Amino acid sequence: MVTPAASATPWPWQRTLLTQTLATQRAHALLLHGAQDSGPLAFALALARAWLCETPAAERPDGLACGRCAGCHLVDERSHPDLRLVVPETLREAAGLGGDDSPGADDGGSGRKTRKPSAEIKVDAVRAALDFAALTPSRARLKVLVVHPAEALNAVAANALLKTLEEPPGAMRFLLGCGAPHALLPTIRSRCQAVALPTPERA
Repeated sequence: MVTPAASATPWPWQRTLLTQTLATQRAHALLLHGAQDSGPLAFALALARAWLCETPAAERPDGLACGRCAGCHLVDERSHPDLRLVVPETLREAAGLGGDDSPGADDGGSGRKTRKPSAEIKVDAVRAALDFAALTPSRARLKVLVVHPAEALNAVAANALLKTLEEPPGAMRFLLGCGAPHALLPTIRSRCQAVALPTPERA
């Protein structure tokens, strides 16, 4: 399950952890792991928004995104040129990317029956994202690649991502949202700074 509209605004119970993560992040890749109702995708997008915010850091309490600048707006609209979000075809709409636009997917009402959207993250999507990662940032000081849920990477895609995690481009940060970190390659886990997302209380 993904949050409706996949907001880039942190959920209320995430704010303190978000502030701590922004202050203590040292690695180029973070593994954000927790149950889906802990909001790993929302947390990843809130981190990306803070990193890509164009308001001077001194004017932003705790380093959080201002929510008003052009950079924040572009993240909210999923159109920031220095942000790439990689999700399975089945989660594109929930992640704010619109319906699936890959070849052979459901054409949305023409009556033609086609294949179902994939629940895997495939190697073509990862390769396209890594091509993006190799480019120089066009608007911000860095580029951000969000992969969610990371356990949906198939074996070939996971290995393709691993190669770039081992030798990351200079101005690049990776955010891997994950509900089942044990399902990831140990070599991927070892190259990420782990951030455990607590499950909120029912209230």
